[in-house]
Amino acid sequence: MFAKYPVFMKQFVTVILLLSFLTGGMARAQEEARSPVHPSLDSIVMVQGQLRDFKTGKPIPYAHILNLRFHRATVSDTLGFYTIPMRRNDTLLITAIGYEDEKFTLPPFWPTNNFSGVIYLKEKVYNIEGVTVHGLGTYEQFKQKVLSLDLSDDEVVKMQSYYDKILTEEAIKYQAVSTGFSFSLRSPEERSLRKLQKVLEQQKIQQQIDAKYNKAIVSKLTGLKGKALEDFMHYCQLPEDFILKSSEYDILRRIKASYENYKLLQQQEK
Repeated sequence: MFAKYPVFMKQFVTVILLLSFLTGGMARAQEEARSPVHPSLDSIVMVQGQLRDFKTGKPIPYAHILNLRFHRATVSDTLGFYTIPMRRNDTLLITAIGYEDEKFTLPPFWPTNNFSGVIYLKEKVYNIEGVTVHGLGTYEQFKQKVLSLDLSDDEVVKMQSYYDKILTEEAIKYQAVSTGFSFSLRSPEERSLRKLQKVLEQQKIQQQIDAKYNKAIVSKLTGLKGKALEDFMHYCQLPEDFILKSSEYDILRRIKASYENYKLLQQQEK
């Protein structure tokens, strides 16, 4: 009877080792599922991305980003940025007017709970079949219908005003319109930009003038200060073209000559 114990002990030890191996394998599997290297498919990933045009690289605003699994959606802002949560096995459907639909899934085994990147959308081409419209018949038929119209003077004036308005609105959209003669109307935005450009050019010219002719230079040359300096500056008004085109030496000579005349004038007044 005691001779059987060694066999029984061997079987018992084998069972214990097998249970330990299975338990350890399950624990390691659970630990790997919780570790960032092998994240769970049900964990939430916050996707922060930007949508751009595939050809131009420009941001795509007001595009719709939909999580197909949970039907949660968001819209990209004016710079194409968006934020949306998703699980690791979810799919995002991205749609935008004028672009092909795009589906996005996370890369396999993405290690973190955040994802950021740029998604490029391709422009959608709409194939439209050509059609021919003959609502007014042929050109000759249309011409005869127009010639046969019986319009009063008031109706002619109204029609002419209507066409003038349309032509003016269309002309404003373009800087130059080919009509056989010079014809150009500018939009309010273009006129504002042109005014701004003129102001900046005038400021640049004024800076060049101030650098060559100012109170500090005149005071150092004449010794005048305060109100006496202001009175002489009012008297010695050098032309802008002269200041811009002349050297500093010529400007100083001109100031000196004006100051000598100014002193003579002051003495005569006394």
